[in-house]
Amino acid sequence: MEKNNGTGTYRDEYTEYIYDEACFGEPLDAQEPGDLTRGIELALKLDNDNAFLEGVCRRLNELGDDTAAMLECVKKRYRSVLGTACPRTVVEWMRGTTPGMVNRRNNYELCMALEMDYDMTADFFRRSFLSIPFIAKSRVDAVFMYILYHGRSYADAARLLAASENYELQEGAHTATSQIMRRIIETEDDEAFLTYLRTHCYGSAQQFLLAKEKIAVETELVKKSIREDASQTIASPDRLNSMTIEALLGYRYQLMDRAEKRPVLPKRFTESLPNEITLGQILGGKGVSYELLRKTLLLLHFYNFYSRAENIDPRTIGGNLMDFYDEADELLESCGFARLYMRHPFDCLLLYCANSYDPILTMHYLNEKGD
Repeated sequence: MEKNNGTGTYRDEYTEYIYDEACFGEPLDAQEPGDLTRGIELALKLDNDNAFLEGVCRRLNELGDDTAAMLECVKKRYRSVLGTACPRTVVEWMRGTTPGMVNRRNNYELCMALEMDYDMTADFFRRSFLSIPFIAKSRVDAVFMYILYHGRSYADAARLLAASENYELQEGAHTATSQIMRRIIETEDDEAFLTYLRTHCYGSAQQFLLAKEKIAVETELVKKSIREDASQTIASPDRLNSMTIEALLGYRYQLMDRAEKRPVLPKRFTESLPNEITLGQILGGKGVSYELLRKTLLLLHFYNFYSRAENIDPRTIGGNLMDFYDEADELLESCGFARLYMRHPFDCLLLYCANSYDPILTMHYLNEKGD
């Protein structure tokens, strides 16, 4: 069977259904409760499906292991297949916490411990991790793509990751992702691969610097619109970060007691949302999580795109949504981040809001649903 390229362009029937429901249904009216409820229910279903543990169980069944003791089976496989201990993070996943994408090496190592090949790994990322696999501009993803595509061992992956760990930042590494993927697939010599990796792929430090740079640009555009809004009173320049978050998410969301539970919206939507403190940390160069960077970048671009777009009828709404989708993917890829994926509750709800007459207002109403 021909290997797919792992870029996420392939959609199975369920993903296609979510895509159609979120992006191509009748445009929303944010003030109609039923319109928002349908989107929230769709995202909650994605959030509540135990896709990760079901995927692990399914794979262990295929391998003939005892799924009644999944955690012990996984620990044993780390020792026997990878020759290393199962990380605590993965142990917590097996106990029910949501798999994250902060350290994608954990995700790939689990797939290798479960003896998955290239196509199986790509499918597991989409179905069970709810993320696009093989972000080729990321150093870690590029190494595992190279290893899995060419059927190499985990020992080879660990060696290549160690060899490339201290590569210097490449400010000019802006080759298209599809071109990087083709080159990885065509390369079979480790030294040639490492040479290419050095000059074309990003480590986590460079991902942060690139994202920070783009977040700073997008943030300044939001602040410019706030300054130009005659109805806004700016008490001090220090308030601008807070006002920026209010513009992105809605005022009521920011006033909520931080200890208050928000049972309505999906956890994968509400966790790692930016606030005035974390926005200041990003702009000040303090490291934050991958998930926070990605969501901040998307929300800023969402606001800036739709503050100038005119959604006057279903045709223009659909056209603007597709333009936003393409721009967002390009922005994410430029930082080495995963592109939009409809099975992730945050991405699903973001695009659900985009399919409305007033996407920014719809986002605000969406956050208020958590009151």
